[in-house]
Amino acid sequence: MYTYYILIMKTTNDMVVAQLQRVVNRILFLKKKSFFEFKGVAFYPSEIHLMLLIEEEIATNATRMAEQLGVTKGAVSQTLARLEKKSVLKKRKDPYKKNELTLKFTPFGAKALEHYRERAQELAEKHDRYLTGFSSGEKAVIQRFLVEVERVFDEMS
Repeated sequence: MYTYYILIMKTTNDMVVAQLQRVVNRILFLKKKSFFEFKGVAFYPSEIHLMLLIEEEIATNATRMAEQLGVTKGAVSQTLARLEKKSVLKKRKDPYKKNELTLKFTPFGAKALEHYRERAQELAEKHDRYLTGFSSGEKAVIQRFLVEVERVFDEMS
């Protein structure tokens, strides 16, 4: 009887690990696909992340933006170029500060970001409604698990 219980636990653990791997793979795949569209313009996760960073005005220096996002300076430059080509923002080098950029959202870019924020808020509310059905103990287990997953990702990068 005891051996049977161990087999069930191993199978359950295997199922959880397999599900987690599927979720991680889907997240990684999303990085290569657009996951948001506004007025016929597709946006990729890297573009949205950079738009949010610009909106917060954390940095207008490509090196600092790259550090904030955990990507290369070249990736930031390429993403800025794509956003400019999509008429989301206008960029120009600051004439007084060598490595600084002046970044400004176009009206289209501002509306696209506003629309993204509305969708993100709807998703957050959906998750909140779902989590309402869990006990505080169950939420604590979920939180502990997610902290561990995040720790493993931190170790990988």
